[in-house]
Amino acid sequence: MENSQKKKRKVKDIFSPHELNNYSSDQTQIETEEIPIRFIDKAKVERKIEDTKSEENITVTASALKEKWTNKKKVLDKKFKILLGVFFALVAFYYLGFVLLAKAEVNITTKKMEMPFSGTILVDRNVFATNFSQAVISGNLFVFKADETQEFSSTGQGKDERKAKGIITIYNNYSTSPQILVAITRFETPDNKIFRLDSRIVVPGASTKNGELIPSTIDVKVTADEAGPDYNIDACNLPDCKFTIPGFEGTSKFEGFYGVSTKEMTGGSFGAVPLVASEDLKNAEDIILQTVMDSIEQDLQNKIPKELKVLSEAKSGIKITNVDSDASVGDSREKFTVSAEGEVNIIAFNENDIIEYIQAMLDEDKDENYEFCQKPELEYLEFKTDFNEGTLKMLVKTNQIACHKLSLDEIKQTIAGKSREELDKIFESNLGIKEVEVKLWPLWIMKVPNSLKKINLFID
Repeated sequence: MENSQKKKRKVKDIFSPHELNNYSSDQTQIETEEIPIRFIDKAKVERKIEDTKSEENITVTASALKEKWTNKKKVLDKKFKILLGVFFALVAFYYLGFVLLAKAEVNITTKKMEMPFSGTILVDRNVFATNFSQAVISGNLFVFKADETQEFSSTGQGKDERKAKGIITIYNNYSTSPQILVAITRFETPDNKIFRLDSRIVVPGASTKNGELIPSTIDVKVTADEAGPDYNIDACNLPDCKFTIPGFEGTSKFEGFYGVSTKEMTGGSFGAVPLVASEDLKNAEDIILQTVMDSIEQDLQNKIPKELKVLSEAKSGIKITNVDSDASVGDSREKFTVSAEGEVNIIAFNENDIIEYIQAMLDEDKDENYEFCQKPELEYLEFKTDFNEGTLKMLVKTNQIACHKLSLDEIKQTIAGKSREELDKIFESNLGIKEVEVKLWPLWIMKVPNSLKKINLFID
């Protein structure tokens, strides 16, 4: 075929003359050369391209398969790990819920019976042990004393009335004979204010000289007849002022006997002073007595042992042995003190001794399958107290409770590992049990743990 044959062409046959001239500027002749020309087989090329694409497709498919298998393996590994985790979680859950944390709480109410008691019991400080045959128990006699002193303020008000005082000079210008003047003899000022002698005196007789009478004098103390500042007067002296004696008025002595003062009269006043009123003393005594009682009550709380019972009927009440004050009603005092002494007698006892006596009295009537339980509430009545002898007689009433006997250890061993159905049968067959409440934890466990340490048993 012509297309498959190789032809040889010269250079001049390929390029045009003017193109050749561009390469021969130096007038050099280009030699012709034969260049072989190959023609490409299109079909062959297409087949080769198809083969190449096939190889590429095969390579891509293998890579995709490999990647898919890797992803599937990862998913399988993940599922395996999840299943393994779930398995261990279930094992841990079982161990915690059914072994480690499992516990049971059982509350049992036993059958009970009431046993009433009423009897007279004597508490005596002179015995040291309970006498069951004579119903006597040991007691304690306490004597608490206290003394207190307090200062109080007066609330009363009194008048502070003071009388003016001073000195006057009495003249005897009457005769040479002495003159006796009794105490409280009056002397009057020109404005009618009265002063009195503080004491009896004798006015000496006057003397004479050249036939003339020379007056004699004597200084005496006087006090105003009334209280108040009005009697605080200035000096009263001759010739403008003198004291006359009203008792001599109407006689010749009235002009012959008189007095003068060279200094003022002082000290007269009106005022208010604190007084101790009757209410002050009464209130003070009430307060001091309450203080004594509070002090004794504090001793009761601190010094009587806690295990001893003290009934209000077994307390003597406060006995005041002394109350004293340094003031009386009407005393002019701003402050005064009151003191008091008192004591209280108390008979105390141990209530457990009474319960022991009651149970001893009831024991012979109790069923052997029952035992005393629960501390009884005691009622005390009809008291007779003698603090001198230290005895207290009283009526005691109560209802003692007796519970059916149960063994905690036996019950625990019996119910260990049992289901609820089995527990019902076990408790129903026990004659001493009235009610039972069973709590299992965690909530999903259906049996009591086998370990006795995990069983909490409570009996009421």
